[in-house]
Amino acid sequence: MASTSVLPISQRPLPDSPAWLHEHPYLLEAGANSLRTETTYRSGLRLFADWLQHYGRAGYSTEEDWPLQPDRLDTAVILTYRNWLLANRARSTATTYMSAVIGYLTYLDGQNQLPDAVQLGKLQRQMSRRQVERNPAEAVIDLDEARQAIPHIVQYYADLPLPPENDTYNRRLSLLRDRALVQTLYATAARISEVVALNRSNVNQGRASHAAIMGKGNKPRTIHIRPYAQRAIQAYLAERTDSNPALFVAHSRNAGNARISMTAVHLVIKTAVKALNLHTGLSAHDFRHYRATQLLREGMPLEVVQEFLGHSDIATTRNIYAPVLGVQVVSEWLDNLDVPPDA
Repeated sequence: MASTSVLPISQRPLPDSPAWLHEHPYLLEAGANSLRTETTYRSGLRLFADWLQHYGRAGYSTEEDWPLQPDRLDTAVILTYRNWLLANRARSTATTYMSAVIGYLTYLDGQNQLPDAVQLGKLQRQMSRRQVERNPAEAVIDLDEARQAIPHIVQYYADLPLPPENDTYNRRLSLLRDRALVQTLYATAARISEVVALNRSNVNQGRASHAAIMGKGNKPRTIHIRPYAQRAIQAYLAERTDSNPALFVAHSRNAGNARISMTAVHLVIKTAVKALNLHTGLSAHDFRHYRATQLLREGMPLEVVQEFLGHSDIATTRNIYAPVLGVQVVSEWLDNLDVPPDA
């Protein structure tokens, strides 16, 4: 058996640093309830890094020190690694180690640091099936079908009974916040980090129809707050008694009304996903994708959707949503023009 002080493939000495940038906070989150999970996922991320460097994949080399930057990762190299795992490790180990990698990428997505060339939806779909292989367009289309349930998540929190008054756990405030949060995600199609960073002043205590923010890459942009989101924000802020300028804060007893974290936002969505028995791959980020495809289907011009989403390049908007819209356009033409063979 190889020594644990060396890397499993290259047999290089085990570096003192984590394998990946931001690995430490990700593992703290992933292993919050299990030290074993944290240890296993750390081993999985080490193996992935060692594989990339040893075989020179995606431009990584053994000359690079850890932690590695994830910016060169793409969907193809991750799926190649998955195939290597299946051929060289037990299936259970391969599944667990891939869960570690997908979890890390999901964490990066929540931090708005997911590499542009990584199609997280496709990877999640690959993990959820065993034999059937599909191309990237099929993965996008499949996940689009799951995203049609996004309005049900908003309705889930709207339908939960509001506690008559706050108890020591602040359940009333938490529910009012969650209602305002999902309404804001839906209305603005903003990135999670952008919503978390909002202050009360940005939204004029819930009265503003739009807000100027700093988007991805520290680029200024405007998000649009529709009337239904304004009403939810106003209802939430009307019962806040703290002085934190943040729009959304944590209300648990030990949180001290701190600004809500992106992890907590994901948990709000995952709670509804589980309660409604929706596709397990749905996350807070899917609000953004759902709204983009919804508006495009309703006829909003691509360049307007680009502005709405804050994409710096219209090609980004087109490349992400072309497969879904292509299916719709062809289907509509076929409905009008198709002639069955028995006509």
